[in-house]
Amino acid sequence: MVIPAGTRQRVWKPKNRTGCKTCKIRKVKCDEEKPYCKRCTSTGRTCDGYDDTYTSPRSSQSPPTRANDQYDQCSFLPTAGSEVVRVESPVYLVPALRLETAEERDSFDFFTSHAVPSLRGFIDSSFWQCEVFQAAQQHPAIQNCIIALGAMHRRFYESDGSQITQIASFDKQLQFALRQSNAAIRNLVGGNGSKSTTDKLTLMTCSILFSSMACLQGQTKAAYDHLRSGIQMLNELDAQEEPETTASHHPIIIDSLRALFISLDLQARSIRPSADAASWVARPKSCSVDILPNAELNMASLLELLRYQEALLNHIHAFYQHIVFQPAENAPTILPEYHALLRRSHTSFTALNGLSAQQLAETGSNKGTDFTNALNTLHLQHSQISYLLRFPRADINSKFGMTLSLNTITDPYPTPFNPTTHFEHMFDLAVSLLPPLSTPGTQSHAKPVYTTATGPLSALWLVAMRAPSSCVRLRRRAVEIMLGQRRREGFWDGRAAGRIVERLMEVEVEREAGLVGRREEGREVEVSDESRIIAVIVRYGDQEGDGVEGEKPMVEYLSGRDVREGKGVPHLEYVVS
Repeated sequence: MVIPAGTRQRVWKPKNRTGCKTCKIRKVKCDEEKPYCKRCTSTGRTCDGYDDTYTSPRSSQSPPTRANDQYDQCSFLPTAGSEVVRVESPVYLVPALRLETAEERDSFDFFTSHAVPSLRGFIDSSFWQCEVFQAAQQHPAIQNCIIALGAMHRRFYESDGSQITQIASFDKQLQFALRQSNAAIRNLVGGNGSKSTTDKLTLMTCSILFSSMACLQGQTKAAYDHLRSGIQMLNELDAQEEPETTASHHPIIIDSLRALFISLDLQARSIRPSADAASWVARPKSCSVDILPNAELNMASLLELLRYQEALLNHIHAFYQHIVFQPAENAPTILPEYHALLRRSHTSFTALNGLSAQQLAETGSNKGTDFTNALNTLHLQHSQISYLLRFPRADINSKFGMTLSLNTITDPYPTPFNPTTHFEHMFDLAVSLLPPLSTPGTQSHAKPVYTTATGPLSALWLVAMRAPSSCVRLRRRAVEIMLGQRRREGFWDGRAAGRIVERLMEVEVEREAGLVGRREEGREVEVSDESRIIAVIVRYGDQEGDGVEGEKPMVEYLSGRDVREGKGVPHLEYVVS
């Protein structure tokens, strides 16, 4: 469902200026023990002490409290005694870094004020809003990276496109960003050859930051390489029988990294060709998440559900990529995993409906926090999960009899699946999260957005790619919105995706004209199943398989008949503008 927005008010709370520096950065209540507060030391964090102006806390009258969404804003754990109901998530207080030049200060300021609110997506991220700032205090490479990302994000923000163009490579801000990146690399390669777990956490953090910088420049191959190296390092840590305990003092929490890697891996798997899956890195292990059907509606429960659903969606993509080339006789080993994915999907569906019911109950009473966008994000994500599981790609479904196998189990979704209704709902959810276009076919006046979070773009792509042939206008509307939004979601480039699917629909019409012997102009053509494109393969020059040098992707369109006959449309060069 699309959750309607309601009016929300912020609960007043007096500001307390005392407390240790670390608790101020985390925006949590400090117990003010001296010389180091127990709130920090009991959780393995380093307490940075108190300001010289520290005085003992004075008692003050507390305002009335009411039922609210309570959590530690850095670790996202419930916090007893919290009294704040938050309307939106501000960037947490940033530490006093040693920034030597005006360029560094300007880039860092842009990172905190503009980049982080975009990078986090629609649901809070302790990595972007807290941990990376604490880590920058202790690790020069991370400080260099966030300053570089701030400068690069600013260059992207001031541009007209969905990536930084080659012409801008001589731009002063971009040159400054590249110098900061080089400084980060020098800091990373320095030191002894052996790497502790703390060193690896720093390297993994920088791999995410480097991957983001590559995405902003449209350097997809480099972004993949940075992501691959980070996930490989995470997998190596997970494989250790006795992980080192020194990592507990690192500001970056490993589960925060894990969640980001899963989200970015999901994006990569949803774009990369299935034929390359064997050469891609192993799927990262999921976070340990408890999804309760009656969980309280707060940012902590929304974050848990987000991590659960992203891990599930990533598993689904990996599952299909693994089985697409397997023979039909492997169905007895494939179907049990398919049924397990369905059960996990229903678990998240039940939990999500429970949270949505709480939001709807509070909308009319003006209580609590407005989680409209967060809930719509989760519903949009689940609509993709539901479609991929309940309506598998035609060639895979016919080979393994996946939907037919539902007759042998208790279908967790007793309601019949209606593709048209499903895609209309998916489209509405995606549009609810985006700024409106002034008129159809135009561009949004909103500033460019770059986020690492998976959002509306992958859903709009799915609508344009997979909606029934009868939904021609819906598919074209999805293309228009992708083209009109200057938006990047990690590896997803809205304009590039829009142009690829726009050409896809042209190829379908051309194929249909070839089948019927004529092309009908002046009307929307409802193409037959034989003409529908079911797979798009995008390759870059340095990826495995054919391609061209550089970052100009080659796009191959395959119909169901092409897949059966083992051929496709000749490669079509596509230049991102």
